[in-house]
Amino acid sequence: MDFIYRFFLRNYVRNKIRYMESELGFRKVYSDVGGHKLFYLKREGDSGGKKNLLLVHGLLDSSSGFRKLAPLLRKDYTILLPDIPGFGWSRMPPIRYLYQVDVFAALIYESIREMDLRDLVLGGHSMGSLIAMYIALLDAKREKRIKKLVLLAPGGIPHPKRDEMRELLFPKNSEEIERLFASLYHESPPSLGSFTKKILLSSWNDEPYRFLTRNTLDREAEIFLGKRISEIKLRSIIISGKEDPITYPSMVKKIHSYLKGSDLVWIPSAKHALHIEKAQEVASTINDWI
Repeated sequence: MDFIYRFFLRNYVRNKIRYMESELGFRKVYSDVGGHKLFYLKREGDSGGKKNLLLVHGLLDSSSGFRKLAPLLRKDYTILLPDIPGFGWSRMPPIRYLYQVDVFAALIYESIREMDLRDLVLGGHSMGSLIAMYIALLDAKREKRIKKLVLLAPGGIPHPKRDEMRELLFPKNSEEIERLFASLYHESPPSLGSFTKKILLSSWNDEPYRFLTRNTLDREAEIFLGKRISEIKLRSIIISGKEDPITYPSMVKKIHSYLKGSDLVWIPSAKHALHIEKAQEVASTINDWI
């Protein structure tokens, strides 16, 4: 049955990408990072490539997860949305060691170099924000291509309820999916049929997620940056939902305190999927800030 579930999931993702191509002006591009290709959705801006905004998706998501936010972002910016290595259309060998946040960051940074992006506004949602912070730290020691950070519901410090979050983020049955969606959406969680839920359960409990979970737990003290966030010297903004039960407001405030000089904006009546449910408010905040 897993084969059937994977087939339907690939078709669903393919349809979302086609929608972003036909309706939102994106196109598929691949970046070759030394024999390994990363998939991107790219929408050209009006500035001739001089302004670029790259957003990294979070856990249990893909580049098309920004489909509600992306069309609202400034048209003078080229928008780049990668699939994290090993997920979506960014294929990666099923080798456990590769499925680690810092490895993801290194590969995406190499693609930034390969595409020769400069004066880049870099951002991400949830785990994607942690990856973005890793990239910022890498870049500071090398070529200084990144000029600003946009962090949506960022995860960057160990969660005070780690085991509870692990159960929440990796549902094992239909009821747990509904519990997860209730933590993501403030007003209108999507209503899914039983077959769709089985597809998601199959995907979310597949090897890549198991590898990532085990590696993260094994290296928790290393993976979560904590006070090392203070080494980031870029102009930064944190945008988070005021009622987010996944990245608690107290956690976001701690990251804000480490990220010296950063701006912090709360989106009211928003939980963790603020880039979907509150796309207009998030986009307006980003557009004004950048």
